[in-house]
Amino acid sequence: MASIQDFSFAAFVVEAAFLGDTPAFALGDGSVRLVDGATPRTVAVHGGAILSATRSADGKALVTGGDDGLVAATTADGAVARLAERPRKWIDNVAAGAGGTVAFVTGRQVHVRFGDGRERSLELPRAAGGTAFAPKGTRLAIARYNGVTLWWPATEAAPTTLEWNGAHLATIFSPDGKFVVTAMQDNALHGWRLSDGKDMRMSGYPSKPRSMSWSAKGRFLATSGANAAILWPFH
Repeated sequence: MASIQDFSFAAFVVEAAFLGDTPAFALGDGSVRLVDGATPRTVAVHGGAILSATRSADGKALVTGGDDGLVAATTADGAVARLAERPRKWIDNVAAGAGGTVAFVTGRQVHVRFGDGRERSLELPRAAGGTAFAPKGTRLAIARYNGVTLWWPATEAAPTTLEWNGAHLATIFSPDGKFVVTAMQDNALHGWRLSDGKDMRMSGYPSKPRSMSWSAKGRFLATSGANAAILWPFH
């Protein structure tokens, strides 16, 4: 029989995720709480606030970025790996890709740390927004002012750009990798079909769509930003 447990963390919950069967919460006080019993375990991770968090691609760790310039990965047993450090920088966006690859943003710079510890960086003309890895490989989408940049950090290929005027705050790939969609500052989404660059204006929201999630086979994109879940058909 299902049961419900309530916890008061006395700190803002930045992200919630399951690491296997263990619920994990990234908190604004810099800690990660792991719930594997009646009392949550507290894991001290950051020296300041956690600003961004996401689950690793294999589902085994919670990747966090903080205002202390640290990117870390916390596993269900409470082990913390320090993946990257940028002193005096804020890590306000992180993304996780295949093979332990992690992307993180510091202002105009986007950094990718590969599973073997190598790093590559890309500098944009203006501050980067959200980032997202393609479902396969290490192709990275970077939301930015006036569009999205697509970067293959594992190669020497030059980044490509998809343009649409306005501030783009977050981005997501479709599960089949055929589309990329961004959430915008002006209460709208914008999408592109990657095969030919054809774009789609997706507007009409009463507020900013801050959450996007694809159905299992990518037939629909569900979004927030209204008093109901808005689903866009992609089949």
